Amino acid sequence: MTASRIGFIVNPAAGAGRGRTRWAEFKAGFNRSGAEEKVQFTSQPGEAVRLAQELATECDVVVAVGGDGIVFEVASGILLSGAANTQMGIVPVGTGNDTAILCGIGDAIQAQLALRGSRTRTLDVIRIRCREHEMALTRYALLYSSVGIIGEVLKQVTPRVKRVFGRLAYPVGALLAILKYRAPHMRVTCDGNTWEKRFLLLCASNAELSGGGMRLAPGAKMDDGLLDVNLAETVSRRAAAVLIWRMSRGRRISHPKLRYFTARAVAVEADPAIEVQADGELIGHTPAQFEVMPRALRVLVP
Repeated sequence: MTASRIGFIVNPAAGAGRGRTRWAEFKAGFNRSGAEEKVQFTSQPGEAVRLAQELATECDVVVAVGGDGIVFEVASGILLSGAANTQMGIVPVGTGNDTAILCGIGDAIQAQLALRGSRTRTLDVIRIRCREHEMALTRYALLYSSVGIIGEVLKQVTPRVKRVFGRLAYPVGALLAILKYRAPHMRVTCDGNTWEKRFLLLCASNAELSGGGMRLAPGAKMDDGLLDVNLAETVSRRAAAVLIWRMSRGRRISHPKLRYFTARAVAVEADPAIEVQADGELIGHTPAQFEVMPRALRVLVP
């Protein structure tokens, strides 16, 4: 490995609470020489953003150890730090490891190969600007950003649901969310077009996979400089269940209440304000802007 300094940020709660054990197993089989290491454990959601900002200024590589949530936070921290040369590594030990899978890192062995080598893949990211407690917030997502029913889905995907259903936790959470969700009135603006209606979902994707293997954006690429957008109007609960299930399986559906398009930026407002989601995390609330940042992050790959 060419890097002389490497920082690990470990989410011990990843993988339904098995993150610390899986990290210990990984570290026992990962021997390196000639490089300085730092290891930090998170204790609460959002903490990895700050830790990654700090490590990015002193390390050549910052490694996210966990699932898609910790990858999102570490990527955000690296980019917020302004450390242009810092690379990201991934050790997938979470319930949903979509970013790792899309980068060819399907298990611990592939993670070791990536971290021992110097091959990188340069990815687009989604810059998200929204509000948190009335303060401006900026984050960077690798998979998707959205408003709408996905927020209720995330609330339904509890640690217990993850333990019981594994990678099916998010589809199960979607079905539970349909029973509770009430579609809000939104104003969506993109490329000079504006839509004002009650929407079930607005999702701007940078990747084909999200939510533990769901395919809301079939054909989306992480390096094409575009967002793949799904915009779904409100429908009946039964129709919503069918629509979301078919969308999650990667099917392009012809439906009068559903639009697909590509864009470089999308803005959304809602009254009252609604939650914003990114890579499986609730991060803030509207108004929000989602903008693609081409080739913004280098990730070590096997």
